[in-house]
Formats: sequence, structure tokens, C-alpha cells
Amino acid sequence: MNMDSKHNNTEDATEEICAKTLQAIHAVGYPVATQQMHDGKEDIYTRTVRKIHADTALKHKSKVHAKHLYAAAIALSVILSATCVAYLLGVRSGKHPSAQNPVEVTVPYGTVARITLPDGSQATLNGGSRLTYPALFEDSRQVTLSGEGFFDIVRNNIPFTVNSAHISIKVLGTRFGFKAYDDDTHTVLTLEEGRIKAIPADEKTGEGFTLEPQQQLILNNETGEIRRQIVNAQEYTSWKDGILTFRNQTLDEIAVILRRRFNVDIRISGKIKNESYAALFKYGENIEQILDKLSYKRTWKYTKRNNVIEITEN
Repeated sequence: MNMDSKHNNTEDATEEICAKTLQAIHAVGYPVATQQMHDGKEDIYTRTVRKIHADTALKHKSKVHAKHLYAAAIALSVILSATCVAYLLGVRSGKHPSAQNPVEVTVPYGTVARITLPDGSQATLNGGSRLTYPALFEDSRQVTLSGEGFFDIVRNNIPFTVNSAHISIKVLGTRFGFKAYDDDTHTVLTLEEGRIKAIPADEKTGEGFTLEPQQQLILNNETGEIRRQIVNAQEYTSWKDGILTFRNQTLDEIAVILRRRFNVDIRISGKIKNESYAALFKYGENIEQILDKLSYKRTWKYTKRNNVIEITEN
């Protein structure tokens, strides 16, 4: 087989994978996640296959219900669509985008997406999150986050900056969780490895706060109050692995997390919304199983109709 024939086969395979991925996204009613840009179609194909192997290699001892596989397929489609849209709308048409063109990844509720950034850094995004970054990093590495993400940053001499509405983070190479939803009252930064500098938006000196591993910074978005504490960082970033950990959180706070995780509308009546809970739920437990355990020996019950859950006192 000559080189031209191999090249054509790669093009055909790339186009087929991308077309099927976008068809799957449209079939389940989700919009295209992003318009990520990459230069070569062979690179697109290789990256797509690697992501398929990486995500399907996850092993779970317990039997997975069909709807969990369905959800996993949606999540994988979100990951792959970034590459596919670039190929179908850009490369195939012969229009090569500029490095400055912004790429925007939007992750719907009920989905966790894993994104490879232009420098090879990894970003895992929780449901309801949006990440914006340039198609290529040149003189700087800057991204903007609205939502929740876990970042595994490749170390090099160019600082990596994550901007949000209330705080910016500067790192060289590290692993950290960053929760910065626009409608949350607090911005939370949790460091697993390395060192990071957090600079609040209203900080005049630019000095900010330096965090060491297993430290957490919490910013009150309304008052500007900042506090630091020592934590088990993995408990706060385990959502990326499908694990939910609640640490003395109110039912109202838990409802927000479950809404983003399962794409449901949860409505709570009465004072029970202020009750506190501590619990851990592993991968594969659905919304009913979680609510059954949370409500055990409590004074409330729930009903679920379609995509709406009503929690009321007994």
C-alpha cells in the first residue's frame, strides 16, 4: 500500500468516527460541546483512538446498569466532539484556524468530560462547566473556567493561569481542583500536588496566596473573606472519578451537587434543607440509591416524576 492510499484510509477513518460521534450527540439531544482546533487529521485520529482506549479501559468490579453505559457514551461523545467538529468544519474545508481563535468547551449537567489542552495538560470538567482557551498556547498559557474542573498541568517555563470571575490561579506544573460556578456563593481551590498562587480579582498588590499540597482556599464571593485550611484533597476532587463525598454538607448543598451530577431538578420543602450529612457514594450508584441512603432514619421522603425530584417532610 503506497503512502497516498494510507493517507486516504486515515482520512476516511477519521471522517467516519467524527460523523458517528456527532450523530450520537445529536441523537441524545446534546449540543456540540466545543469547536476545538487541531492541525493534522492523523493527529485527530490518533487522539480520538487514544481517548476511546483510555475511557473504555476503566474497570469496575460491579455490574454496570445499561443507563450508566448510556451516560458514559454521552460523556465520551462530549470529549470526542471537540476534535470532530474541528475536523468536519475546519480541516476538511481547507480553512485552518488561527492559534488565537478561542476554543470553548461546554459540559452539560449529568456529564463529566476530560479535555486535553494544547500543551498536553489535562482538564476534567464537571457538569454545568465551561472552559475557554486558545487553540494553541504561544507566549502564555491562559484558560478561563466557569464551573468546576480538575487540572493536571504539564510543567514548563511558561506559567499556566486559570482565570475565573473571582480569582485567578498561577502554576508551573501541578494537580488541583477548582470550583468556580458563577451562581455559587464560594469559590474553592484544593491543591493535590505542587504549589500554586491564588490571586483574588480585587487583589491590588498581585501577591495573592500561596498554597501547599493538601491545602484548600475558600473565597466568599459576596464578602471577599478568604480562609485557608488543611484537608484531604482527594475527598474534594474524587468527583472526577465518579465518587461523591459529602462532608457535613446541608441537604440544600447536596441537592445542588446532585443536580449537576445527574441533570435533575431537586426541590426541597421545609427546614430539612438545613440538615447536615456526611456520606460517600461510589461510582455506579444512581440518584434513587443515593436519596434512599440519605433519607434513612430521617424525617423526609422523596418522589420522582420524570426529571423532577420533590423532597418533603414526613
